[in-house]
Amino acid sequence: MKSKQPSKGFVVVASKKPAFYYSALNLIESLLDYMPDARVTLFTEDRFKDERAEELCEHVLPCGDHLREKMYGILNTPYDHTFYIDADCEIQHEDISKVFDFLPGNDMVFVKLMDDPVSMKCFVEKDFKGPDGDETLQLCGGVCLYDMTNPLVKDFMQDWNDIFRKQEDEGWVPEGFPKSICRWDQFTLWWLTHKVDKYKDIKIGEFDDNYRWNWFTNFRWHQDGPNKGKHRLVNDHPIVVHYSNAMNKEAVH
Repeated sequence: MKSKQPSKGFVVVASKKPAFYYSALNLIESLLDYMPDARVTLFTEDRFKDERAEELCEHVLPCGDHLREKMYGILNTPYDHTFYIDADCEIQHEDISKVFDFLPGNDMVFVKLMDDPVSMKCFVEKDFKGPDGDETLQLCGGVCLYDMTNPLVKDFMQDWNDIFRKQEDEGWVPEGFPKSICRWDQFTLWWLTHKVDKYKDIKIGEFDDNYRWNWFTNFRWHQDGPNKGKHRLVNDHPIVVHYSNAMNKEAVH
C-alpha cells in the first residue's frame, strides 16, 4: 500500500492590530503570486475577518488578541509540514515553492541570527548575560518550518506558546537572567533549545543562504569599497521572504 504523503501548508497569524491583518492579506497574495497552489491557513480575530481572507485562504481560523498569538497559530496548524511566516512579510521569489525541501533530515528549520556587527544593529536586543556568562539569541522566530507529525515537535510548540505567555502575562524570568530579554519569544526559543533537556535531541536545521528566507528591510548598506550601495549579507541569490519592521502597526486601514 502506498504511504500517505504529509500535508504541506503555510500558516500566517494576524492579531492585536488591524494593520497586521491587512499586512497578512498582502503576504498571502504575494505567496499565491509565486505559488498559486499553496495551501494557506490564516489565524485572525473575528473582528478583522472579511470576505477577502475567505477567498485567499484554505482556512480562516479564530485566534485571540495576545501579543504573540503567533505561537497559538504555529501550535494549531492543520498541516503535517508547516511553514509559518510573520504577517509583516512579503514573498519576493518563486523559490518559496521549494521551502519544504529543507525539512527532510530536520524536525524544525529556522533562520540563524548572524553575527555581522553592522547589520545586527537592527535588533533591539540579541546579546544578554545569564548565570553562566555572556549569551546570545541564535535563532529567529520570524519564519519557522516544522514537522508536526513528530510528537516532540508538537510538545516543543506547546511549550513555546505556554512559556512565552508565562513570561508576558505573569512576568516569569528565569533566575539569573535579565527581565528585558524575557519580552521576546526568541528568548523562549533559546530557552527551549539550550535549557530544556527534553529537546536536546530535536533536529534543528538552518536554511541555506540564511537571510534570503527572512530579509530585514533595515539591514545596513555597504558604505564603501567594491560592494558600496549593496545590502550586507546578501549573496548571489535573490531574497525569498522580505520582512519590514517599518510597517505602521497602529494603522486602522
